[in-house]
Amino acid sequence: MSTPVWANHYCAGTIKNVQLNRGGEVYATINNLASNAFLCDLSPADGGNDAEFCKALYSSLLLAQTTQQSVTFWFDIDTDKSCSKGDWVNLYKNHGLYHFMLGG
Repeated sequence: MSTPVWANHYCAGTIKNVQLNRGGEVYATINNLASNAFLCDLSPADGGNDAEFCKALYSSLLLAQTTQQSVTFWFDIDTDKSCSKGDWVNLYKNHGLYHFMLGG
C-alpha cells in the first residue's frame, strides 16, 4: 500500500492570459504551469479572507501580464510536484494554492 506524500512546493511562470467569468471566478493561463486554470473566486459565498486574497491575486496577475514579470505560486496539498498541471485545473482546490509572489 502506498501513501501519497503531500509537501509544499512552488512553480513559476509568466502570465499568458487572465480570465474573469460573470460569477467572479478568476482563471489564467500560466506558461509552464497550466492552461485556463481556476485560481480563485472574487466573490465567494462565504466572503471572508479568500475574497481579499483573490482581489490581490487578480490585480497582481494583470500587472504581471502587462509588465511580463513572472509569478511564483506555492502549493501545499499537491502530490504531483511537477509544474505542469494541465488544462482547466483547479489550482486552489486540487493543488492547494496558498501563496503567490510577483517577480522573483
